[in-house]
Amino acid sequence: MKVLFLSLLSLFLIACAKPLPSATPTPLPSPVLLPKITEYINFQSLTLPGNLWSPFMPPPEDGIEVTVRGLLKIPESSGQIPAVVIMHGCGGMGSGDVAWEARLNEMGIASFSVYSLGSRGIFEMCSGNAQINIASVLTDAYRALDVLAEHPRIEASRIAILGLSFGGRTALWVNHIRFQERYATGQNQFAAHLAFYPASCYIQLADETAVTDKPMRIFHGSRDNWTPIEQCQAYVDRLQQAGVDIVLYEYPDALHSFDNPNLPFLEIPSALTPGNCNFIEQNGQIIDPETGQEPTVNSACVRKGVVTGYNAEAERQATADVEVFLTEVFGLKE
Repeated sequence: MKVLFLSLLSLFLIACAKPLPSATPTPLPSPVLLPKITEYINFQSLTLPGNLWSPFMPPPEDGIEVTVRGLLKIPESSGQIPAVVIMHGCGGMGSGDVAWEARLNEMGIASFSVYSLGSRGIFEMCSGNAQINIASVLTDAYRALDVLAEHPRIEASRIAILGLSFGGRTALWVNHIRFQERYATGQNQFAAHLAFYPASCYIQLADETAVTDKPMRIFHGSRDNWTPIEQCQAYVDRLQQAGVDIVLYEYPDALHSFDNPNLPFLEIPSALTPGNCNFIEQNGQIIDPETGQEPTVNSACVRKGVVTGYNAEAERQATADVEVFLTEVFGLKE
């Protein structure tokens, strides 16, 4: 009788029990979008003595403190994002650099354009009338990297460098361990090095393969007569044989500055080109093997007169190539 009572009681309690309401998961808060930023940032750098490579890579102690201006553009974003330092060509900051600011921001990447020439009162150096030691511009790039690494909106480990022509040399040479040890002041390193038609492939450094393991990419037009692609192909071949992560992208029928939509076909008779030069580093100097002497803008292999111009198809493909590359380097969502 007792067992029957307990059984009936159990059935009654089960029948009367109400099911517990299912737990509704609390939605995660949406990421807070921070506004876009456009601001000038001044930072301290050095102006090293001499012109271009004379003297070649002087010690930092020989430099004079200088304030360099940079333009930071951060797109609307949540959290820290990657950034790219932009180094301009021999004509100073121009529309080609501005075009890359816009492209990078569209990719969700911040840009920081460095005014190396303008900050020193130099209008242009394409004609050879005004010059600057390459070491000064390398120092600018390293200091710009340190500035970005401290910015609360930028992720320090995801900062690359992109340079055009004269700035392309900077983008490649800052990857040299020797130059980092001499001119960099912190432990920060660029995550990648991108150079458009760089003005450096005609110079063979004594230790040109002594670079970090960070990837290097060159973007070049096949019809460039200012910085011919053949010189860069030879440079890339040498570094690839040494195991360096470097790739050359070639764009058919493209001239120098092919990526600048605001630059129509243009002949520049005053511009100097080292297209026929093959200089080498020897005993701490840049030497012209033909003469055994330090080259100048008046060296026999240096000539005047170049052509530049926009190429829509090459610009479209190069932009796509850069986006694919940086998406991989920075781990961006495709």
